[in-house]
Amino acid sequence: MREAGRLSQISTSMIRKMFEIVEKAKKEGRDIVSLTIGEPDFDTPREVIERACKAMNAGYTHYTSNFGLEELREAIAEKYGVSISNVMVTAGGSEALINASLAFIEEGTRVVIPTPNFLSYFTYAKMCGAKIEQVKTHDTNYTPDPDRINEVMDRDVSVVFLNYPNNPTGAVISERDARAIVEIAADNGAVVVSDEIYDQIYYDVKPASLAGYENVVCVNGFSKSLAMTGWRIGFTIADEKLLDSMLKVHQVNGVCAPAFAQKAVAEVMAEGIFDKLLSRMVSEFRKRRDYVYSELSKIYDVIKPEGAFYMFINVKEDCMVYAEKLLEYGVAVTPGLPFGDYNETYVRISYANSMENLKKAVDGIKNYESQRA
Repeated sequence: MREAGRLSQISTSMIRKMFEIVEKAKKEGRDIVSLTIGEPDFDTPREVIERACKAMNAGYTHYTSNFGLEELREAIAEKYGVSISNVMVTAGGSEALINASLAFIEEGTRVVIPTPNFLSYFTYAKMCGAKIEQVKTHDTNYTPDPDRINEVMDRDVSVVFLNYPNNPTGAVISERDARAIVEIAADNGAVVVSDEIYDQIYYDVKPASLAGYENVVCVNGFSKSLAMTGWRIGFTIADEKLLDSMLKVHQVNGVCAPAFAQKAVAEVMAEGIFDKLLSRMVSEFRKRRDYVYSELSKIYDVIKPEGAFYMFINVKEDCMVYAEKLLEYGVAVTPGLPFGDYNETYVRISYANSMENLKKAVDGIKNYESQRA
């Protein structure tokens, strides 16, 4: 049986491959610190779990509206200063991203993606039969220069992907540059898909949301901000016309997010404890960021992350070779290749791990570099 042609250019996730390699090594008895998977190492807060259990016992185990529970949509709308009619809850941020991709990427058009960037955007573009136009950001602190975006824009571009705070770099784009890119896209009839899943995890520079612009689809969720990766609660904020197009996909794809999880998050937000739960986690991430940056910046060219929990490092050798050799020193990292062009000598490190493990990982990296010197 043959695979569909639309998948011919798509491989399985490098991040998942590294995860499997680490799991195999652990089964073999090897002590490996994994800095690969992009999820908080914290468990979902007890306050969320308790409210979810209560909701299940109260009967929140059925379908909700395709748009989601009204009380959760109201809480999201209030937080981002938009109308409830602009909010749709999805089965995780990933579902929202593929809904937007299928709704707005026309086959044969071009999709603009700054590089380095989240690997899934490249997959979505390929699945939709589009041509990928990459814009290099390595020399602009990993945020796109609006002038460079403007140079590649024309009416043939259907979608521009933005992701700030950024995965894999932790970079945060300025509000001025983000708005400039939105205006450039609007002038060319393109939709901006702004993936803001890390917008609540920031340190010294608060990210600006693009929610509310007529040609912008904002994608977000609670996987990172409330450590709920397995609960699949995402949301989209967009103009009603854009939401209508995405609904055509959502109604046969995700249908709705779990009702009890929606109810739990709605109550956490309504009761004003969301920020308290979030701040505990961000405070710990800040400590870890500062430690890892202070140590690795002595060895590599590193730009200090302003958000998320990643560092993108130029190790100045083939990233695949580096990642493979580093495993021998008990550390797993993600090679830079899946994050776009120009990343052949880069690796992504996730510091969503305990300080104990991060110290072990830093020691392993130092040991590797000492033998390489």
